[in-house]
Amino acid sequence: MAKGQTYNHERIPRRDPTTGVEILQLTSFPVPSMALSYMSTCFTPDSRTLVFSSQREARRDSPFDLFRVDADGSRLTQLTDADNISGVLVSRDGSRVLYMRGCQLWATELETCRDEMLCEEKRIERPVSGASISHDGQFYFVCVQLRPLGSARGEPPGRAIARFRTDGSGVDLLPNEKGYYIHACDPGGSGVLCGLASGSGHDFWLLDYDAGNDRFFTRNVFAHSSWLGGTGKVQGCALFPICAILVASCGQRDPEPLVEGPYFWHSSATLDGEWIVADTNWPDEGLQLVNVRTRRFRTLCYPLASEGHPQWTHPHPTFSPDGKLALFGSDRTGIAQLYLAKVPDEMREDLSRLA
Repeated sequence: MAKGQTYNHERIPRRDPTTGVEILQLTSFPVPSMALSYMSTCFTPDSRTLVFSSQREARRDSPFDLFRVDADGSRLTQLTDADNISGVLVSRDGSRVLYMRGCQLWATELETCRDEMLCEEKRIERPVSGASISHDGQFYFVCVQLRPLGSARGEPPGRAIARFRTDGSGVDLLPNEKGYYIHACDPGGSGVLCGLASGSGHDFWLLDYDAGNDRFFTRNVFAHSSWLGGTGKVQGCALFPICAILVASCGQRDPEPLVEGPYFWHSSATLDGEWIVADTNWPDEGLQLVNVRTRRFRTLCYPLASEGHPQWTHPHPTFSPDGKLALFGSDRTGIAQLYLAKVPDEMREDLSRLA
C-alpha cells in the first residue's frame, strides 16, 4: 500500500492511424484502470487533473484504489488504500474526491491526500445505487439500504435516499417509498434525475433536493444516458438496434433523435451542451464527436477496446470541462488503461459549420 506516493509517469504518446488525432495513454501498469462514471466528471474544473480507479493487484476480487493524474500524464499519485469504496465523485470545486465506505461519507484531498470522514449514519446498512453531487456541491446523494428497525422481530429493512451535506454537518434520510434510483444531479440545478420502474418499463423523474416535488421527465428508452450539460435536457444512446442519440426535455414523453448513424453506445456531453462524444458498438466504428447545434458528427478516434462484459472493456468516453480532451478506456493492450484524445480545433470548426 502506498497512499500518498507519487509515481513516475506511465504516459505513452500515440496517434490514431486513421484519423490522425493525438492520443495520450495515461496509465500502463499491468492492472486494470478505469475512469469514474461518464455521467459525471473525473476532472477538476480547470481540466488539469483527473481521478481514476486502479485495481490493487491482478486478482479477480482485488479492490480498487483511487489515483490522480494530470492531463499531461504527470503527478501520478495514489489517493487511497481503503477497501469497500463506492460512489466515487470529484467535488464541484475539484479540491477533493468524495466516496462512501459503508455508512460513512469520506473525502480525500487531491493535493495532500488527507482523509476526512465527513458524515456517518448508522441506520445505513449499505449504498445500493450510484451517487451524485448537487450542482452547487452542497449535497452528496446516494440510495441506501437501511438496517432493520427491529432485527430481533425480523422486521424487513427499508430503503431511502441519503442526502449527505458535504461540509460534514450531517445527513438526512429522505423517504423513497416509490423506489427511485439516483441517476444524476442536473449541472444546471433543476434537481436530481431518478429512474423508476413503471408498468411500461422505466421512466425518468426529476426530484427536488429534498426528494419532493417529483415530476415526470421522460420515458427511459435509452441504453445509456446523461445530462446534456447544463441545458436542462437529457441525452443518450437509444436501445439497440435503434442507431441514434436521443434528446429529451422535462415533461417530454418520448425522446427525439438528434443524430442517426452507427449504433451509439455510451455518450456524454460538454458542460455547455454544445458537444457530445459517444462510443459505438455492433460493430465498433470509433468514438464519434457530435455537434449538437448542427447535428453533424465525425469519428474522433478508434479506442480498439474489446467491448465485452467487464465494464473496463467499454470506452465510456467523457469530456474534460474545457471540451478539449476526451477521456476513454481501452483494453487494446490486453489490460484496461486510460487514454486522452486531443479534440482537434479544425474538427470542431468543420462540424460547427452547417452542411
